Amino acid sequence: MITNMKHFTSITAMISLAILSACDASDMPIQPADSYDYITFAVQSQKILTRTNPYEAYDPQRHPATMGVFGYQDLNYSAPIFLNETATYDASTQSWPTETPKRWADYPNTSSFNFFAYMPYSAEATLTPTLNGALTIAFPFAMENATSPVIFDTKAAPIICAQPVNKERIGTENANRVINLKFDQTLTGYSLSFRLDAKMNAIRHFRIHSVLLSGTLATSCTIARSYTWNNSTNSWTASAIKWNDVNRATFVDTPIPYKGYNSEAYDDSTKTAIVTSADYTQWGADFYTIPDADFQPVITVNYDVELLAKDGTTVVTRKDVTSNIVLNKGNFSSLATGKTAMINPIRILIQPRYLYVLADQDAYTGHLLID
Repeated sequence: MITNMKHFTSITAMISLAILSACDASDMPIQPADSYDYITFAVQSQKILTRTNPYEAYDPQRHPATMGVFGYQDLNYSAPIFLNETATYDASTQSWPTETPKRWADYPNTSSFNFFAYMPYSAEATLTPTLNGALTIAFPFAMENATSPVIFDTKAAPIICAQPVNKERIGTENANRVINLKFDQTLTGYSLSFRLDAKMNAIRHFRIHSVLLSGTLATSCTIARSYTWNNSTNSWTASAIKWNDVNRATFVDTPIPYKGYNSEAYDDSTKTAIVTSADYTQWGADFYTIPDADFQPVITVNYDVELLAKDGTTVVTRKDVTSNIVLNKGNFSSLATGKTAMINPIRILIQPRYLYVLADQDAYTGHLLID
């Protein structure tokens, strides 16, 4: 009896395997992802410093964490799909579901969809038609730290869609249901670097302790961009980004914090940077500001002048020296305060006053003249 039961079990298993084998992949129903029926988004952000393949995949370590979305069916502004809806990044699916889920099937009679977006989310953002038929996104931005006119964390830097996405009616045959958005940078970046004149470096080097910014500088604004639909090409065009209603405040000695770059020029224990004639030494991290023609801070540098003695010891010959230079076109002829997606390399050459002669290649280089 036990033998028969084993035989019966074996036959049952063989039948089950045969049934499974008969159902190859082409016969089995396709199970779409859980988000297949919902309107969701994917994001790429404009790179900084390069125009080759200018957009990169979203990175939660470098880009804003929330997004505001506007969406319309057949550009019917009276019945929006999304009206400044919040979308949040889902790392598991690498997509952006909206706080209020919407299904494609909810809009069966729609011939086209149009989506606009920006980051990070603001409850005060608007999308309004203009007299010339364009649509304008506008949203407020303010520095995350009210005591500073600059930011260092790119996650706090606002971005805005390069172009709206126009999508034709979604049917069951259309598997590409994710809205792929590309975003452009809206802030201007800077880096500060220092170098000694070769003759000054013959017997000494400078050790920077701090770099400070002072001046009347932008703290908040409204970021805006307009988009126009072209019927002949069935596509959107985007205007230049604008920064309206700029508010400014007076700052005194706002620090650019020390940052080490794993080289001999940086002393992490004392948080100082050594400046020689070998190359430019960057002080602090890249920082970002609201593009503003009035961004002309005074850069204050505090440093020691050090002499390398014959026995190899370092002797401080001048301590706590403070020097200033104004960041403007007079000192930096190619300064660009309104360009986005780039870092303006502010290079400061430290020279004795009697050696200084202006050269054509001085573009981004200012001269800190030492008596």
